[in-house]
Amino acid sequence: MKKFAALVLAMLMVISAVSAMAMTAGTYEAAAPGFHGDVKLAVTVDAEKITAIEVVEHSETEGIGSVALPQLVDAVVANQTIGVDSIAGATVTSDAFKAAMTAALEAAGADMAAMTAAVVKGELVEETLDTDVVILGGGAAGLSAGIKALQGGAKVILLEKTGMTGGASAMAGAGTKATGSKWSIESGSTETAEDFIAQITTNGHNKNHLPTVENFARTLGTAFDWLVAEDGAAIPYVRKDGPSASFSGEGRGAGVVKNLTAKFEAEGGVLMLSTPGTELIVDNGAVVGVKAEGNGKAYTINAKKVILATGGYGANDELVPDEYKKFVYAGHAGATGDAIKMVEPLNADLISMELINTQPNSMIKPSGLGQYCNPGVSKAYAAGGFMVNQDGVRFVNEVANAWDIMQEMKKNDFQFLVMDQAAFDGFNAGMTGSKIYSMEDIAEWLKDDYVGQPVLKTAATLEELAAKLNVPAEAVVAAAAKFNEVAAAQGTDEFGRTIKAAQSTEGPFYAMQMHIRYYASLGGLHVNDDMQVLNVNQEPIPNLYAAGEVIGGHQGDVYMGGCLFAYAICSGHNAGLAAATAIAQ
Repeated sequence: MKKFAALVLAMLMVISAVSAMAMTAGTYEAAAPGFHGDVKLAVTVDAEKITAIEVVEHSETEGIGSVALPQLVDAVVANQTIGVDSIAGATVTSDAFKAAMTAALEAAGADMAAMTAAVVKGELVEETLDTDVVILGGGAAGLSAGIKALQGGAKVILLEKTGMTGGASAMAGAGTKATGSKWSIESGSTETAEDFIAQITTNGHNKNHLPTVENFARTLGTAFDWLVAEDGAAIPYVRKDGPSASFSGEGRGAGVVKNLTAKFEAEGGVLMLSTPGTELIVDNGAVVGVKAEGNGKAYTINAKKVILATGGYGANDELVPDEYKKFVYAGHAGATGDAIKMVEPLNADLISMELINTQPNSMIKPSGLGQYCNPGVSKAYAAGGFMVNQDGVRFVNEVANAWDIMQEMKKNDFQFLVMDQAAFDGFNAGMTGSKIYSMEDIAEWLKDDYVGQPVLKTAATLEELAAKLNVPAEAVVAAAAKFNEVAAAQGTDEFGRTIKAAQSTEGPFYAMQMHIRYYASLGGLHVNDDMQVLNVNQEPIPNLYAAGEVIGGHQGDVYMGGCLFAYAICSGHNAGLAAATAIAQ
């Protein structure tokens, strides 16, 4: 009898436990703010498990968040828990996905302790691989280096610490300087390497490392020829009408990265995602491979040559100088300066580490990250938009070069872009056209009870708008009147701006807070013309090369348009060529 009672009690405990975990079968929709806008999910469950997850809607960055979402779906369904690893390099998207999953599962009545449990991982299995070249970093620089090395006859393994290739390159516009290339010459451009050197050093306020710039200029045309040639990387780019020394990749940075990735694998390269390099293997001062971890394994990868293409350090507060931290970060989450740490035992020479690229004309997204607004502000200013500072007064030629605008912005506590309906329509056309946000986002941000970023206000009059911005109304009204007076005469104001479009005197009016953003780091490893990393004695570290943003000195104190992406391609091409050539010899 006692045994029977115990058995019944045990059965009741099991039934009770199952009941506590049981969900109400059905499909539950939920959303959470992602990198650009909401990530909306439809989560289907039965009584015991998640059976399907559909990403109903998102506007995450192409090639980054867009790639992370299906990986998260697969991981959660496979492990039946939200406690899976976030996708490195897509942290904001991962957080949004998990928040939406949490809301959906709570609505289904799930046991959230079980549904958020961390995935149990076993011990790493050791594995040794041998190759000719191992590359750390799967952005445009690393992929270009890999393709060029493969075409030079080398076997190549490329390690990418995140779950997708691209890094900062996938976030770029892919405008690519091509001075001296066949395309440039055929277009009628007469720009020479010497012209390019003068441009980039003037733009960088002569804080560039001149030997690095000179090598960039001398090899840029050849690298771009290779990038677009059928017997090269064969990456689709768009030709322009008329003389041009710069061209844009099809599909922006995400499109170029996608095509580079496909070409790398087609050439026989081995791509290992979610596999960060952890340290360099060194033998008698020479780099002979790397150690890495990923996919449940601890790798020892022996290689004849190692290429560091791990990107910058803008996301690493330990390496970013304090003066930049008052601005908003707008770069890739994976830009943590990994290579800078790896080369410390080798006494590698670092140059320009005090410099980070900053730019004006920026908003802050709901995620807290900065976002460039160039596509929008150009249209807003053409239609009569202008900026005022905390005193409600204009302070700069809003259509001047970015550097000059930024210097004046630094003097303010804050500033707002003030727009009438025509300017606001132009601003939104530029921003939505670039898929930076949607008009649904605008509707949400304009609500009077909206709290968070970006700061966007609307009102029927300038006086009411100024009150919402907490700036002096009389100053804003006076600024608008003076602006319109100059516009009526098609004249030039005291800041040097020629004003052709007046601002309406009738509402509604709008204002968005503008910020300075920082992202690309401008310092890093010191390399020679063969892309070999130098030590503090200016000697090449045997077998160690670098490419891309991890290299310092090529931009000065601010990047020049089209040159970051161009340097990624050019330095990658050169590093892959140098490594393969050295192996062949």
